[in-house]
Amino acid sequence: MTPRKVKNFIIDTNVILYSPNCIETFENNNIILPAVVLEEVDSFKKNVDLNGYNARSFIRVVEHYREEKGDLLKGVPLESGGKFSIRFQDESTKAMIPSGFEIGKNDNIILAIAMQVKKESKRETIIVSKDVNLRIKANAMGLDAEDYYHEKSTSFIEQHDDTLYVPDEYIDTLYQEKELPCPSGVYRQDETEFSPRVNEYFILKGQINNQKSALARYVVNGADESGIFRLLHQNEPILGITPANRKQIYLMDSLLDPSIDVVFAIGIAGTGKTLLALCAGLHSVLNERFKKLIVTRSPIPMGRDIGYLPGGISEKLDPWLKPIYDNMEFIVHMMDKGKLDTKDEYLSKSQMHDATIDYLKASKMLEIEALTYIRGRTLMDTYLVVDEAQNLSPHEIKTIITRAGVNSKMVFTGDLKQIDNPYLNERDNGLVNASEKFTYAKFKHASTIYLDKGERSRLASMAADIL
Repeated sequence: MTPRKVKNFIIDTNVILYSPNCIETFENNNIILPAVVLEEVDSFKKNVDLNGYNARSFIRVVEHYREEKGDLLKGVPLESGGKFSIRFQDESTKAMIPSGFEIGKNDNIILAIAMQVKKESKRETIIVSKDVNLRIKANAMGLDAEDYYHEKSTSFIEQHDDTLYVPDEYIDTLYQEKELPCPSGVYRQDETEFSPRVNEYFILKGQINNQKSALARYVVNGADESGIFRLLHQNEPILGITPANRKQIYLMDSLLDPSIDVVFAIGIAGTGKTLLALCAGLHSVLNERFKKLIVTRSPIPMGRDIGYLPGGISEKLDPWLKPIYDNMEFIVHMMDKGKLDTKDEYLSKSQMHDATIDYLKASKMLEIEALTYIRGRTLMDTYLVVDEAQNLSPHEIKTIITRAGVNSKMVFTGDLKQIDNPYLNERDNGLVNASEKFTYAKFKHASTIYLDKGERSRLASMAADIL
């Protein structure tokens, strides 16, 4: 086999903050780190957020190579087979910056170093950045530039239809037996090959009588990986909340199943992801399946960061976590609906809701906190719900999932159409990346559900569809 030609890759800061182990993912190619990038990474290292954690992780990786391998300016060998070096700018570098580009701007220095490396080495030289504007500027200068593809997902964003056609008598028998091996001759509505993933959900319809149907989950049965269909219980209210459509029934089944350790709920706004996750989590805690429910959100804001808000940590977190409180208040209202219909001369309905939520928090059954404070913990007997997980990088989601202790369950919810992180998109965010990797691993204790029908209101559903 002809060996691949060695290429030069110039790494931008955002790639490092996205994946601190990135320099080991370029095979036998040359990895060149501009000194200004190292300076930018250094500016993040004292942060207490996830960027700070990633910056410190990368600095430790570089320090390892400095101590073990030698001079970073001359270049050191990587375990992947490539070569890693740090490059400083000089007067000749500045001459590479075209007129119209600010000389002292770090992005432009990165571009100039890439131009210089390409001129000196004669090798194909590529800037790797998650900054779209930097890639555009590189193209304008005649440089190759690309996104960081190592963590990109490919398979499960576009979903098959969940309708399967099976023999009519199979559905009758499934209702009686509750579980059955997959029948022969099953086919999808869109006529694509039937190759289900572990814990995938379907609506089974009769091949002759299409009105005959059943909701089922594909479950791997034992070590031989033979699959069975397991009948779902439909429209059973949990804490007064009933799933509104079959995709919500799928989600509720996964959220309550003790054999499933991690659930990825992906869907457009208003599909009930967060509400059902909180409802199932609270139900599980109240029934002593877990000791506590921890609820948190991604730290990426749509507007200004919480650091600009006045007050201490509690005051800062209240507006940040308000969507979670809104859902919890609705759940408490549904729980107490019958009781609250009677007049109370001391407490209004909203006050009773607040008192109930305060009681859950005071009794340590409910924790609502910022995601930053999850890192470093070991979560035992815990039901964890992470909202807005589409704004997390793959490394950040890995950091969270590895917090799982004995008897813990994790639920990640997110909308791939509402990514606020400027360096993530639909195919490289942590939510879809983790979902795909667990699916490829055929992990029997993970489940991914895609929701596509809004239930918030007809206005919200139309907005999600056309705007």
